[in-house]
Amino acid sequence: MKFWGLDGFNNIGASFFAMADREPNGGVYSQAQYDGLLESKEHRRWVAANFAEVKKRVCKIAHHLKKLGVSQGSKVAILSASRPEWMEADLAIVSLGAISVSIYQTLAEGEVAYILFDSGVDVIFVENEEQAKKIININTQVWDIPATEERAPSKEKIKIKKIISFEDCFNDSLITSFREVLSGPDSEVPEAIQRIKRDDLASLVYTSGTTGPPKGVMQTHGNHLSNVRQAAQCDLFDENSTIMLFLPLAHSFAKLMGYVGFLTPSTLKFIAIVDTRTSRMEPVSMTRDIREGSANIVPIVPRLLEKMRDGISRQSSAPGLPGALIKVLLRNSLEVYEKRNSASFKAILLDRLLGFVKTKIRRKLFGENFKYCISGGAKLPVHVAQFFDALGIEILEGYGLTETCVATNVNRFGSKKIGTVGPTLSSDIEIKIESDGEICFRGPNISLGYYNRKTATEASWTKDGWFKTGDLGVVDSDGYLTISGRKKEIIIASNGKKIAPNDIEDRLKNSPYISQCMLYGEGRPFCTALITLNEPAVLYWLKEGGYNIADEKKLSEEKIISDLIWNHVEQVNLHLANFEQVKKIKIVPGDFTVENGLLTPTFKVKRKTVENRFKDLIEGMY
Repeated sequence: MKFWGLDGFNNIGASFFAMADREPNGGVYSQAQYDGLLESKEHRRWVAANFAEVKKRVCKIAHHLKKLGVSQGSKVAILSASRPEWMEADLAIVSLGAISVSIYQTLAEGEVAYILFDSGVDVIFVENEEQAKKIININTQVWDIPATEERAPSKEKIKIKKIISFEDCFNDSLITSFREVLSGPDSEVPEAIQRIKRDDLASLVYTSGTTGPPKGVMQTHGNHLSNVRQAAQCDLFDENSTIMLFLPLAHSFAKLMGYVGFLTPSTLKFIAIVDTRTSRMEPVSMTRDIREGSANIVPIVPRLLEKMRDGISRQSSAPGLPGALIKVLLRNSLEVYEKRNSASFKAILLDRLLGFVKTKIRRKLFGENFKYCISGGAKLPVHVAQFFDALGIEILEGYGLTETCVATNVNRFGSKKIGTVGPTLSSDIEIKIESDGEICFRGPNISLGYYNRKTATEASWTKDGWFKTGDLGVVDSDGYLTISGRKKEIIIASNGKKIAPNDIEDRLKNSPYISQCMLYGEGRPFCTALITLNEPAVLYWLKEGGYNIADEKKLSEEKIISDLIWNHVEQVNLHLANFEQVKKIKIVPGDFTVENGLLTPTFKVKRKTVENRFKDLIEGMY
């Protein structure tokens, strides 16, 4: 019963309903809810749902979809931030044999229109008024659809016939409220479940589109069920685990965690929906929910860990005793961590005496019951992992792609190796490294290919079932995988030297004053870098240096670079080969964000977009 019969079910719906019948009173999820002011704790509560309740809701949703004409093979999209309704809608869709199409709530209208056209969606779940307006606007316009390998560019009218909104919003003939769907009569388990097979398509998840139009990855019922079983097999979670889910469910990493909560006895915790009209995140609310929800396991992305590290570092500069204690802790704990037995007696003593401060930091971030974070979605910089490790905060880095549905590797609790993404989850995930260093996988979790993209599929999947990730790496004697870069991101300088940018960028970002950076040098005689500033840290540095904060905007870019950023770049260059060294830098105004289109929803830099937007700055360095 260890793996809850996941390999014995033909489809996701059958697995969920069997779990609901076996454990009707078992908890599926709880969610923070506000009944009043954001800052008022007495108006806050956690609302739980068990399998019997969720089963009833899923059946009602499926019944409503069936009345709309949704059947096996239909495409139904979900455009929403992570919330329980997202997972309930997804389960209703796949229980009918239809295909769930995930869409990030932060995408612009044109990007959403492309996905709707490419997938053939005509029914969509949206989160709120903001997303409903987005779809209605898409319905009223003609959209430029970019070319793919098999399809010429075209102008298309997208036609959505029904919108179901999780939150009540404005009246429109296209819109039905989720509340209305759930107010319908109780319904039976969809009979379509009897016809759905493991190799049937369950979901389309679109890649970020950093190198062209997004590609819809075809994930089967068997892919998902296998990966949940593989995650259980490596003891990533058990029946008593609680998992904090705030990452976007439109991404496969979060969706794996969602299925863990809905297909096994593990319990999910969702952050509160503070704004019911828009999908705007409320950082204060989210951090409080993570802390007060106090889950054992917190799936997270490296960018958020970087922000947490920066926040802790800034607290060390705060006035008074708390700031002083954190400053002493960081200085001595990092010395003990880096030097081990050769650390000074004073550092060892202070590190032990201030153990209570480590505990307080951990609890303030993640709550009383926290056990570990699982970091995925992008490479975790080694210095960030070491920072948290020195504070006794367990971070387990893992790896996987949308195409591998999803996780292939993860470090284990108690036996991690920082800098690696760990061994494979289970023995039925095969891994091989090609002669050029490319990582390839084969196994029951590997997806079918790209929807409507035969050429792209044939380029990435071999005839004998291996998926070519495009990532470069090595496997050590213990089976731990280290990611060294991405094939398409390798920079080839004018002298023919090959440069992997990721490690150099991570080293550059190991400064409290740098937020993001992107290395450039393709076909050039030397490397340059675009850098964005961590503004709060820079402003504090200016203040400590005696500069007038009111005039900080007047300070020249050259002054900041020469006194602050360039000194760090020079230190990094000391540890690089001459052809890898960064010879010139430019400070980019603002930051790279998802909202301005320079980061993917999983916080990866869109290199081509950054290059195009700042091409004049780049050319100016040469």
